[in-house]
Amino acid sequence: MFYKLSEVISYYQDYGLTGKHRYQYRADSLGYFDAFHLKELRKIHVKQYAKSRRVHVSNATINRELSFARAAINCVMSDYEITLNNPFEKVKFTESDHIPNYLSRSEYERLLSATLITGHHELHDFIVLLTMTGCRPIELLTLEWSNVHLEKRQFIVRNHYSKSKKTLYKYLNDTAYALLESKQRQGDFVFMNSKTGKPYTTFTKSFARCKKRANVNCTMYDLRHTYASWLIQKGVGIYTIKDLLGHGDIESTMRYAHLDYAQYIDAVSLIE
Repeated sequence: MFYKLSEVISYYQDYGLTGKHRYQYRADSLGYFDAFHLKELRKIHVKQYAKSRRVHVSNATINRELSFARAAINCVMSDYEITLNNPFEKVKFTESDHIPNYLSRSEYERLLSATLITGHHELHDFIVLLTMTGCRPIELLTLEWSNVHLEKRQFIVRNHYSKSKKTLYKYLNDTAYALLESKQRQGDFVFMNSKTGKPYTTFTKSFARCKKRANVNCTMYDLRHTYASWLIQKGVGIYTIKDLLGHGDIESTMRYAHLDYAQYIDAVSLIE
């Protein structure tokens, strides 16, 4: 029934993914394995694939591709209640060490000022909510007013828009609450382009101009890091931050643990 990896992946794209994104670029790269019958695939072939891909992409990208292949095979095995060869199990290549970048309060304020100077109030609100809720950009771009519940001080990120494929509840501090409460509703989505009457799909170009004006080097995703960093520096527990970010495992959250440096400074100050 399933002779090639591409057949497994095609099934996974149709029945295993909850969102609209089919990750076709991963499927195309994994076409490499169609030179083999699925049952003939071995871990050595996976290592050879990684070696050839490493010329063009990082180990992190390769790991995402292998994870995609692994999930596709597991999906077929679960749905059809069969056993397939899965050489992608327990294969992960060492990724480059990544230290999250986060903004200081001064950088955050300069970035907001730049959006107001350029008259881009929607981008201003977008940056505030990214920083005050820890959302990923796509989670806010797809946020509908029907999922905003100010009386509960929260909004809901539906599972087909969250990276973890789980429904997430985002809680509002006073800043986020006041912003949403005062925001004019122009359509179904929170971030609507008044010129086109359609929801925004990106703020990339305007964000690039504003951060240049503010002399701040960051990405939109760094605002999520900023959210986590500010929380941990205020003494919020790592497991609470995990839940607020919607991480599937604590390892993803532990990258921020070093930012709670006050306790370590206090500890080493005990010896003089």
